[in-house]
Amino acid sequence: MNQNDNGKQWPPVSGDFEVRNPERPVAVCTLGKKIHVDADYSIIGTCKTENIGIERIIINVISNPSIRFLILAGPEVPGHHTGSSLSSLYHNGIESDTRKIIDAAGAIPYIENVPLEAVERFRDQIAFIDMMNVSDPKRIADKVEELNTQNPSPYPEEGIWIDFKGAPERTVSATLVADVSLLPELGIFYHAETSTVFSQSMDAIVSKTSPIVGVEIREHGSGTILVGKESD
Repeated sequence: MNQNDNGKQWPPVSGDFEVRNPERPVAVCTLGKKIHVDADYSIIGTCKTENIGIERIIINVISNPSIRFLILAGPEVPGHHTGSSLSSLYHNGIESDTRKIIDAAGAIPYIENVPLEAVERFRDQIAFIDMMNVSDPKRIADKVEELNTQNPSPYPEEGIWIDFKGAPERTVSATLVADVSLLPELGIFYHAETSTVFSQSMDAIVSKTSPIVGVEIREHGSGTILVGKESD
C-alpha cells in the first residue's frame, strides 16, 4: 500500500495485485492467471469475476489519476467471461436501471457497488489495451514500456475514493441451456441437452443421464459461486 498526498492508502481496495510505482500511467490486469511482468507499471493483478472483481479494478483505478492505460492480458476466465465483460464495460457502459454491463457475456455482469458517475470516470480516465489471451511476460512488458513512453499527464480531476464493502450474498437460479466447459485444459464439457459429462478428445466418456440440471448462482464478497442442482 502507498500513501498519497491526502494521507490515504492506495490502492483503497485489497486484492491479488502488486504495486510497483503508483505514479506510472499503466495498470495491468492478467485475468485468471498471475503473471510476473518485469516492467515499470503502476499496479498489476488478477481479476476473476465479472462483477465484484471488475468493481475493485474501477475503484483502484479512479482513485489514482496517474493511471491512464489499462492493459487486459492473460487467459479468459471460463464461465465468468471476465475479460470480455470488462471490455464491454469500457466500450458500452452499464444500464442505469439494472446496472448490467451492456452486451456482457458473463453470468452476473452487474456493477452494483460503484456509482454510475464512477463508471463513467473509469471509462474516460483510461485507454483500454486489449491483449486478452496473451500470457507472454515479455510481450506484456514491452507494451507497458511502450505506453510509458507516451508519458500522458495525470487525469485532470482528483481521484475518486469509494468506500467499498462488496455486495451481500444473493442467489439467482438459472437453467443450463448450452454446453459448459468444466475443465477446458482437459477438454471436459457438460452437455446441457443430454445431461452428460464428456471428453472432447473422446478417449474416455463419463456420463450420467438425469433430468434438467439447474444452476444456483450465489454472489458474495469473495466472488461468484455456481452450484449445480438436479431438478425434481
